[in-house]
Amino acid sequence: MTKTPPLDWMPAGRTVSLRPAGKWWDAVRVPRDIGLEALGRLGSGTGAVIEDPGGGLLYWFVPAGEASAWQMTEGARIIVLGDTAHVPVPGPQRTSGPHWRVPPTRSNTLTDPSRLHNALAQAAALVAEERPDAAYKALLSHYDECPGCRNDTDQCAHGRQLRQAWVAVRWS
Repeated sequence: MTKTPPLDWMPAGRTVSLRPAGKWWDAVRVPRDIGLEALGRLGSGTGAVIEDPGGGLLYWFVPAGEASAWQMTEGARIIVLGDTAHVPVPGPQRTSGPHWRVPPTRSNTLTDPSRLHNALAQAAALVAEERPDAAYKALLSHYDECPGCRNDTDQCAHGRQLRQAWVAVRWS
């Protein structure tokens, strides 16, 4: 069983603070559609989950270093954030913007990495089957060519337009 880190890394109140991954945990950043499917598959086996509706992302926490070698489906945009990254962590009372979809507790912060990997792989495969539309294909093609958009470090204007077009098609 993995030791659960203390919750002293969580900001107070309604604030959001960047916290370094790799110290208490690594974070797994997942697109919302894949993340929601994986969350359903994990059920009560999930640990804490942050939802960032602005970025269309969910974040899980796993023991530091235990997911660094993951191989995920190409184009799924599932990224393990380790000791070179920071994660936007909301306070326990935050209800808008980045917020806790599944709040951490002293006994349930981390998700078992093998269970999460399996749930994400299954969810990514299912979602990929459901979204063969042209807008998504154009978005994936752009992400393959644009490092800033692929890593969400410096999204270009064209990438933003393609993402908006895909979101409009996906959620309409």
